[in-house]
This record gives sequence, C-alpha cells and structure tokens, in this order.
Amino acid sequence: MLLRRVAIAFLIGFAMAALTTEAAYLLQRRENREAQRIELVIPAGTAERVSRGEKPPQIPTEMNFVLGDILVIVNRDSVPHQLGTLWVPPGNSASMILGNVESLALECSFQPTRVFGIEVREPVTWQTRLMGALFAGIPLGALFAVYSVVVGKSRS
Repeated sequence: MLLRRVAIAFLIGFAMAALTTEAAYLLQRRENREAQRIELVIPAGTAERVSRGEKPPQIPTEMNFVLGDILVIVNRDSVPHQLGTLWVPPGNSASMILGNVESLALECSFQPTRVFGIEVREPVTWQTRLMGALFAGIPLGALFAVYSVVVGKSRS
C-alpha cells in the first residue's frame, strides 16, 4: 500500500512538472523552430528617412534568430546599405549565416541609431524538452513521494 501511494505521488509530481515545461515550450514558440532563411527588406526611401532621424516603420531595431538561420538583407532603396560586414548595393541582397549562439550589436546604415541588434539562440529540440521534463519532473516527483510518506505516517 505504501509503495503504491509513493509511486502514484511520484507520477503525479512528474506529470505536473512535464506539463509545466511543455506549457513553457508552447509559450516560447518563436525560437522553437528549425533554422530557416529570413529576409530583412530595406524599403525604398529608407536612407532619406534615416537622414532625417526617423525610424523606418517596416524595419525592427533588433531581431531574434535560432542557430543556423540565414539572414538575407534585401535592399530596395536607391543607396547602398550596410549591416556589420555586409555591404548591400541598391537592388541587391546579401546574406549571413548565423552560426554561433551570441548577442550582437551591429553597425548599420538603415537605423537612425546606426545600431541593429541580433540575438542568436539555440533551437529547442525534443531532446531539450525531454531534459527539461526530467530535470523538473524527477525532483518534484520525489518531493511528492516523500510528502505522501509523511502524510501517510501522520494519518496512522
């Protein structure tokens, strides 16, 4: 009877932790994907807006990526633009493979601040999700199991 109660308490604790980690995974869906090709389009008139100190409305000031993403800068403006070491002539595109987990603040010509933020994270895989469930589930299950023994003894 005691072993059955301990096992059930452990499974309840483990299930609660697994559900919690899965809920967190589902809420963080943006970075939970495979690497892909992402385009950043610099629209016509961007250099003009930036020279007046205005922020181009279609261009974010920072972007989040997963390891292995390819960022493609498409320049539809009439002047060349720069992002870090990329030089993009008018009507052309340039790309960079984001191969390291890092936070970057790159010099750019299409923001009035002259800075563009890039955050590269590791993608969340099924192995990462399993490890999260195990790291949370085993301790919580053990805590529930110990608590079930203590509560069982106090009732006797």
